[in-house]
Amino acid sequence: MLTYVIPVLAIVLLGAALRRMRRVPEGLFPAMEWFSFYVAFPALLFVGTARLALSATDALDLSLAALLPTLLLTGLVLLALRFAKRLPDPSRSSVVQGAVRPSSYFGLAVAALLFPPETTNPIILATLAGLLFNLGGLPLPVPLAAALDILADAALALGLLCVGGGLQFRRDDVRPWLLGATSALKLLVLPLLAVLVCRWLDASAAVTVAACFYAALPTASNAYIMARQMGGDAPLMASLVTWQTLLAAATVPLAMQLPAWLA
Repeated sequence: MLTYVIPVLAIVLLGAALRRMRRVPEGLFPAMEWFSFYVAFPALLFVGTARLALSATDALDLSLAALLPTLLLTGLVLLALRFAKRLPDPSRSSVVQGAVRPSSYFGLAVAALLFPPETTNPIILATLAGLLFNLGGLPLPVPLAAALDILADAALALGLLCVGGGLQFRRDDVRPWLLGATSALKLLVLPLLAVLVCRWLDASAAVTVAACFYAALPTASNAYIMARQMGGDAPLMASLVTWQTLLAAATVPLAMQLPAWLA
C-alpha cells in the first residue's frame, strides 16, 4: 500500500515546495486550481463514472457504506462537542469538517494506482452526468474518451500540486489535543465504522475495501478555504489538512488492513 501512497505524497510535497519558491509566478496556483476544479476534475469524474462496472446491489451497498459511517461519526462528533463548552463555534465547525470530509484529489490519485479499472469509489459514483450516461447504455466515442483521459491525468497531477500548495506548517495557536483527536476520528475511527457498516450490510469484499479506503482519506484540502470564507477556525483547518495529508502515508495502509483484521 505504501507503494501507492508515497508517490502521491511526493507530488503533494512537490506542490508545497513550488508554492514557496520565489521564481514561481504568483498566479500559478490560482490558475491551476481554477482549471482543475472547472475543467479537468469534472472530466475525470465523468469518464470514470461512464465506464463504471458495478452491479446495482454493489452500487447501493457502496453508497450506504460511504454515507452511513459519515452520518454516524458526524452525530458522535456533534454530541461530543456539546460537552466541550469552552470550544469556540468556529473551531467546532472546523472539527466537524476535519473529522468527516475526504480529500477527493488524494483519494482519486491513490485509487488510480491501487484499484483495477473496474473498481471505483463513492466520489466517482456520485457523479450524476457520467452515471446517467452509463445507465443509458450510451457508447463513449473513442476520440472523446481519449481527450477526457488526458484531462483526467492532468486533474490528478494538478490537483495534488494544489493540495501541496495549500499545506501550512505554522502552528499558530492550534491546540495539539484538538488536532490529534480530530485526526484520529477521521483517519482511524471513520474507517472502522465503514468496515462495521459493511459487515452489517453483508457487502462484498470489493465494496468493503473501497468503502474503507474512502473513509480513511485525509480531510479535504478545500476545507481550509471553506473555513476561511464561512467563519470557521481557519488556522485549525489548515493544520488538520496539513497533518492529516502527511499522516495518511501511514494511516491509509493501516486502515486498509481493517477488513482482514475484523474478518
